[in-house]
Amino acid sequence: MWKNFLAKIKESFFSVFPITAIIIVLILALGNTTFSEIIILLISAFLLILGISLFSLGADNSMIELGQSVGSTLSKSRKMWLMVLLSFIIGFIITFAEPDLMVLAIKVADKSSLNSVWIFISTVSLGVGLFLMLAILKLVLRWKLSIIMTIAYGAILILAFFVPSEFVPIAFDSGSVTTGPISVPFLLSFGLGLSAVRSGKNEDDSFGLIALCSAGPILAVMLMSLFLTGGSGAGNSLSIEALSFSQFPTAISKYVLDVALVILPIVLCYVAFQIFAFKFPKQKVVKTVIGFLMTYLGIVLFLTGVECGYANLGLKIGKMIGDLEFSWIALPIGFMLGAFAIMAEPALHVLKKQVENITSGVIKQKVIVTTISIGVAFSVVMAVCQNLYDFNLLYIIVPVYVVCLLLSFFNTKLFTAVAFDSGGVATGAMAVSFTLPFVMGLSTGISQGFGTIALIAVFPILTMQLLGAVYKIVLLKRQGAFRIRQLKGNNEFDLIEFDNEVLISDFYS
Repeated sequence: MWKNFLAKIKESFFSVFPITAIIIVLILALGNTTFSEIIILLISAFLLILGISLFSLGADNSMIELGQSVGSTLSKSRKMWLMVLLSFIIGFIITFAEPDLMVLAIKVADKSSLNSVWIFISTVSLGVGLFLMLAILKLVLRWKLSIIMTIAYGAILILAFFVPSEFVPIAFDSGSVTTGPISVPFLLSFGLGLSAVRSGKNEDDSFGLIALCSAGPILAVMLMSLFLTGGSGAGNSLSIEALSFSQFPTAISKYVLDVALVILPIVLCYVAFQIFAFKFPKQKVVKTVIGFLMTYLGIVLFLTGVECGYANLGLKIGKMIGDLEFSWIALPIGFMLGAFAIMAEPALHVLKKQVENITSGVIKQKVIVTTISIGVAFSVVMAVCQNLYDFNLLYIIVPVYVVCLLLSFFNTKLFTAVAFDSGGVATGAMAVSFTLPFVMGLSTGISQGFGTIALIAVFPILTMQLLGAVYKIVLLKRQGAFRIRQLKGNNEFDLIEFDNEVLISDFYS
């Protein structure tokens, strides 16, 4: 375990270092900074590195293990009603306790006509629960993800022209923040456990759950907004808090309780399944409990580092750039920040590993990270433009989703599912706590910042779909140039079955 932990530390360092270095260069170049702020940022970076390492190592032995075991247990039961019911309960519980959702809910209650935090959280959780049920039906009944997503987002895009304008960006944001560090590893492994039993070799069916669970809240919030009355919330002006060392113990004490409330329902779920279904040996139970503790500690340290160092600096950098005469410089800066900030997202580390494993190394982790990073970079650029020039969010969201949905009918099932999942992965703690404050600091219009998270979610879907299109074209050319025959008992090539096609993994790696 110690050797694995050191490997995680190394991986986390190279994920966090680029964005931290860019922030230091920016605050030094823009001036108006102190030596203590740099030290606080470095301490925050250390907490991020340690937190990501502990989370990644712990999630392998707890969240991922639990998700696969629950998924396979439900699938083996062959009881459709039980699978659907428990899927709804699991989706609702996991979402209800997401920290990022609570942050958005407080902001929505403060700055919109919906003044209840719990109504908003309950509506979003209901949307996730219902669409997780739909995801289970998709796996069992072999429905095509592209058709389901087209129907879901078709309804969303049509509704967007009828709901109150203030709730359009809020709805899209709500679909993005539901996939945090707790839900992503669980949902990915939950789908893997279900598909391993139900789908045989087609384990790429395990992807797509995050995509569906992101669409559910958007639709639920839009429908809810149709029944609301009253004016918009007044909102509060943004203020920059001075960075201080006293913030660290305050934040740690806060997240010790908050994250415990997030982890507790998952632990109770594990206890219930252990008693009535799993019956794992003592040694495995101890290993899983240690994994939960490491996951818990990792998330606490990660969120503390983000809040104490990165969040306020993101807002400060945004405001300083927004006050410049040549504020257009925020576009290339936003591109760099978006490209490197996503690398520090814990959920990305889970997704890239799952994709490489499920494709037997055909799709490398570096390819996944690079493609999603480019997508997030363009997302931040569009978010910067939207906040600087204050134009309608739908001018960007609608065309991009239409292109993504069209590409889903051309691409393979795996790329379609991973593409829509990547949108949820991109909108984790770094997006909510650093990138969002940076963009909000640039705002020159009446925008309250709603819609930024939605933009950060949409472009990774597009870049992954484009990668899938290139992948498919290369595959078709390869098949046209060579007649591939399967050699019985011959291990000359490493062959894998993929959407009824045969790929040479040495070529595609």
